[in-house]
Amino acid sequence: MEFSSIIGDIYDAGSNTGDWKAVGHKLFNYFGADAGTLRLRRPNGLWANVFEVSAEGESTYSNYYSHIDPIRAAISKVEPNGNWATAVAVVSDLVDEEHYRKTEFYADFARSVGQNHMLLGAVGDRDHTIVGFFRDSVEFSDRDKRTLATLLPHLQRAIQLSQRLRKAEMDACVGYAAFESLPGAALVVDADLNVLFANSTAECTLSGRGLPIAIKAASHADNSPRLAINARDKSAQLRALVENAAHGGSGGALRLELDSGDDDHIDQLAVFVSPQPPQFATRQVEFGETAPVLVLVTELSRHSAPRPSLLSDLFGLSIAEGAVALALLGGQTAETVARERDVSLETVRSQIRTVLRKTDATNLRDFERIGALLTTLSH
Repeated sequence: MEFSSIIGDIYDAGSNTGDWKAVGHKLFNYFGADAGTLRLRRPNGLWANVFEVSAEGESTYSNYYSHIDPIRAAISKVEPNGNWATAVAVVSDLVDEEHYRKTEFYADFARSVGQNHMLLGAVGDRDHTIVGFFRDSVEFSDRDKRTLATLLPHLQRAIQLSQRLRKAEMDACVGYAAFESLPGAALVVDADLNVLFANSTAECTLSGRGLPIAIKAASHADNSPRLAINARDKSAQLRALVENAAHGGSGGALRLELDSGDDDHIDQLAVFVSPQPPQFATRQVEFGETAPVLVLVTELSRHSAPRPSLLSDLFGLSIAEGAVALALLGGQTAETVARERDVSLETVRSQIRTVLRKTDATNLRDFERIGALLTTLSH
């Protein structure tokens, strides 16, 4: 089996397109090992040996022997620092072997499960991950140690990739959960109006017939649903606003009329377009890329102040910061807010700066635009 093929499998596992267990068994064959461990933190916070998830002795080790394992304690202190040869060790490199053979860990666990000889490597990630291979009767050679040293930087990068992907997925879940709390239809689209996310209100109201704006189903299996307006002039206006926001602009708003069935009354929809708040992005936008765009659709007939909880959910404002934000949206000056809240003007100004930073508003006028959008969406 070619070493380069195993390295490719490691990166596949790190990007969630491969299987760590399959990688483990290929490595066991390559090193001539009877077993091995690579314990990674799962999304639920628990640790698991991804090489042999259900192997005999795993639960016994995790529940007790991991706490008294002198070998793992010693290798966990090793930092590669660019020299991967120093991150690889056998038992005699780490502890006094004669003393080790007398420990409870070796006598009651390691020997009984065939871990008489060990080859260990410090991956060098933030979790101090250790990879280990075990044999019962044959010692690991210097050649085995050099091979593992060559393997370690690939394991490190694959595990870091897996951690970043997991964080991105969690961030996306948290951000999109906030969009679900909005009373109106909320969508995230790209510069070409392909729908990346739609909350449940948007899925329900914009996927049916009768509205001038709708989510159009994908025409092919490899296409995404698209946001579209049936009036050509308004469609061009929406596309211009989305392209503006996707390229770093502030976006804007447009109104759409719809038949209410009442000759004396015309219902209207407001469509607000703005860059997706960066705290809800799944990853940082690279230079030259277009940013995701947030599109909010609601009826203009509803008017109320935004709920304080909405400001907290979307932007992480504290109670005091939320109160200052609502006062500013109500037209009060910083001086009035300071007097009514019985705090210093400098305190209020500091809170205003925090509100602008957390809402990613460039100035008070930009914050008022965001506030107007939220006022329209609140109920």
